[in-house]
Amino acid sequence: MKIGVLGAGVMGLCTAWALRRRGHEVTVFDQGAIPNPVSSSFDSHRIIRHAYGAMRGYALMMPAAFAAWGRLWDDLGTSHYVAAPATYCLRMEFDWYGPVSDSLSRMGIPFRDVPMDEVARDLPMVNPDGLLRVVETQGAGLLLADRIVAGLAAHLAAQGVELRPHTRVARVDAERGRLDDWEGDAVVVAAGAWVDRLLGALPENPRASLQTVAYLEPPADMEAAWAKAPLLLTRLPGAAGGAYVLPPLAGTRLKIGDYSHTFAGDPDGPRVVDPDRLAALMEAGAMAIAGFERYRLVEAKSCFYAVTDDERFAVRPLGARGWLASPCSGHGFKLAALIGETLAEGVTGARPADEVTAYLSGRLTEPA
Repeated sequence: MKIGVLGAGVMGLCTAWALRRRGHEVTVFDQGAIPNPVSSSFDSHRIIRHAYGAMRGYALMMPAAFAAWGRLWDDLGTSHYVAAPATYCLRMEFDWYGPVSDSLSRMGIPFRDVPMDEVARDLPMVNPDGLLRVVETQGAGLLLADRIVAGLAAHLAAQGVELRPHTRVARVDAERGRLDDWEGDAVVVAAGAWVDRLLGALPENPRASLQTVAYLEPPADMEAAWAKAPLLLTRLPGAAGGAYVLPPLAGTRLKIGDYSHTFAGDPDGPRVVDPDRLAALMEAGAMAIAGFERYRLVEAKSCFYAVTDDERFAVRPLGARGWLASPCSGHGFKLAALIGETLAEGVTGARPADEVTAYLSGRLTEPA
C-alpha cells in the first residue's frame, strides 16, 4: 500500500516505522523539521511505567508496550530506555492504590510500601511533610524522547521512507486518501495539537493543552543521591495537581512537570512560558522536593498535547481511506511503539478497525 502519514512526532514516526517494516510505501509530512522541535514528542526524557491508576485497560497494555519498544530498539540497533523504579509519594487520599495493586499483581510486576525510615535514609530529596504513604513499583523507567524521535527519523530515511519536512498540509481528504495534491491508498492524521485545525470538530473533542516543564540543577551535596534516584510521582492539592520528577539519568537533566491540563494557548504561537503556570509548578516542586529553595531553575519550557475529554486515545477510521491518530492526552509517548504497530494493522486491514479502536482507547482489556 501507499500510505501518507501527517505529523512527524513520535506517533507519526512509530506508525511509519510499523508500516514500513511490513513492506508498505510510506511518506511522512510535517509542517516543521523532522523531527520537529516544537512537537510534544521532542523532550529529553519521558516516563514509562506499568502502574496506571484507575485506567486498567492501559495498565494491562504495558507488557505489550515494552515488547514493542524492544522491537524498535532491535531495528534502531540501540536502546533508548533507562530502567528505574517509579516511586509514588502519596499526600492525599484518592482511589489509586487499589486499582494499581490489582493490575500490577495481575501482570506480575513487583511493588511494595516503603517504610518512612527508609524514605528518610534512601530518598533524601523527598519532602517528608504530609506524606501518607510511599509505594515503590518496578517495571518503570525513562524513555529518552529526543533520541528516540531522532533515531526513528534517521532509520526511516535509511529504510526508504520519504520524509517531507517543512510541508504544511492545508487539506485532508480522508475519503480519497489525499493530503493536498498527494494521493495514496490511505492517510493517517497524527497531527497532535494541530488535529482540530486540520479536521475541525471531532466527537472525541481533542483540544490543545499547554503544558509546562522545568529543568533544575540540584545542590552539589545532592548530586550523588539524584544519580541513583527513582522516578518520583506525587499528587498534590493546588493549581498544578501534583508533580512528577524525573532524575538526571543517562546524561539528561533533572526535570519536573505537572499534571494539569490548561486547554489554553496557541500551538502556532511563540513558546513563551506562562509565569503563572511556572509559579504553580514551582509551588508543587517545593511540596515534593526537600530543600527546594536550594535548587536552581536552569530552563522552563512549554509544549502542547492534544487532550480528549476522558484522556483516552482517539484512534479510529476517518472516512473511507483515512485514520485519526490522536493518542496524546499526556500519556501517549509510553505506548507509542505499540500504538504504531496496532494502528498499522488497522490501516492495512490486518486487524478489524473496531478492535483497534477499542484496544487503543483502553477498553478491550478492561474487566467486565
